[in-house]
Amino acid sequence: MARVLTKVFFNRPTLDVARGLLGKQLCRRLDSGKILRARICETEAYDGFEDQASHASKGATTRNVVMYGPPGRAYIYLCYGVHWLLNITTREQGYPAAVLIRAVEGIEGPGRLTKHFQINSDFNDQLLTRVGGLWVEDCAVDLQQDTIDATSRVGVDYAGPEWAAVPWRFVWKPEAI
Repeated sequence: MARVLTKVFFNRPTLDVARGLLGKQLCRRLDSGKILRARICETEAYDGFEDQASHASKGATTRNVVMYGPPGRAYIYLCYGVHWLLNITTREQGYPAAVLIRAVEGIEGPGRLTKHFQINSDFNDQLLTRVGGLWVEDCAVDLQQDTIDATSRVGVDYAGPEWAAVPWRFVWKPEAI
């Protein structure tokens, strides 16, 4: 049986969590009782005050306060007034960091992912380290590091050339195992 990821998993450096989430299973219990599951294939890290691509780079706001911890919580926000995006907080309380879940097996794009899983602002600040409406499981997939690509993050040119180029997007192709 799969094990739900604990706060200890998320209370680590953000880049480690972003890589570590690859191959883990995103789980969602719908109102009907049906459970959707899919392995995470793509993530992006947003880490700290200095990261100019992070919502936290300008300080705490009503919108981004969830990013400041504790770890293992959903940070959900509306992008372009259209798509809900799912992030999971990392590191210690008070340090603003999160990992954006960009894709799962069979669903590419963070907006498509949340639409399929029926994730919206109702899940913002929800603890993801226990079975509920939304959680993450370790499904014991052994990923080899050479099956993971590290590339620049998508759509963050506004952060300037230095921050737009950091290789904090991690992509795993399931067919590589």
